[in-house]
Amino acid sequence: MLRNILGLIILSIIRRNEHDVVNVYDTFSNVMRIATGGKLLNFGYWTKEITNPLQAQIQLANLFGMYGSFDTAQTILDVGSGFSIPALHWIHSYSNPKIYCLNISLNQLKSANSDIFRNQYSEDINVNLNSTANIRNRISHINSTSTSMPFKNESMERIAAFESAQHFKPLALFIHESKRILKNSGQLIMAMPVITNDSDLMPFSKSYNLGILALTWASEHYSVRMLESLLLKDGFELSNIEYIGGKIYGPLAEFYIQNRDKLRSEITKEYPKFLEIILYKSMVKMKVASDRNTIDYVLIKAIKR
Repeated sequence: MLRNILGLIILSIIRRNEHDVVNVYDTFSNVMRIATGGKLLNFGYWTKEITNPLQAQIQLANLFGMYGSFDTAQTILDVGSGFSIPALHWIHSYSNPKIYCLNISLNQLKSANSDIFRNQYSEDINVNLNSTANIRNRISHINSTSTSMPFKNESMERIAAFESAQHFKPLALFIHESKRILKNSGQLIMAMPVITNDSDLMPFSKSYNLGILALTWASEHYSVRMLESLLLKDGFELSNIEYIGGKIYGPLAEFYIQNRDKLRSEITKEYPKFLEIILYKSMVKMKVASDRNTIDYVLIKAIKR
């Protein structure tokens, strides 16, 4: 086990394709579940009334849905959908859309599909799925890569990359595929970590200082300038960019630091102590990076014209 974890830590730093990302997340998603209490796999959006990571994660999913105007969409493609919990939350919140969950991780898709039929998601999204009409006909699971998506031209009203686009390689090809699949005036909605300097990419020597983001963030660390360039190059119209990093990184790190004893006890029941130490130090580094404005977190809305 120790050798496997060490190998995955190294892989998380040098990974070069989406399959490497799958291996990392299939292993570390359980650590995230222990630390957050659920399987939403996002950093969360922390406001004054939020008291734990799961609440923050649900709130970020809710914010993303409102930002993307999911209430007016009939079709949504959720790319990098994880365990499909955000999609289930959106289906419960909005009566109109059918959501297609595309994920390269077959294990996560199988887990999501199984849990839907057993109604095992109530704790993660804080709703009773039995009260959601026609839920099984409003969500579909597709095992595919983000850069070759099996959908017809102009077939979707929204394409959502909810804290997943940073893993897509190459990102430019995902954006190009999104342009193909979106209907005219359709929207590409992304939530993702970004670096704040003017360079397009962050060198490996500096990415170490990102803390836990060095483990969960792909090798390319994009600036907003780079994202804007990629979107404009493919003919998208940038509609809106919101910077919300101040309510993402610091509060999450503070929660872990303040509750470390309890979380360490839970994590070390299943994993070596050194992994918790790495996680703790990574949280501290992430907070420092956020406080120094080295990193931010953005919501991006781009419209196909």
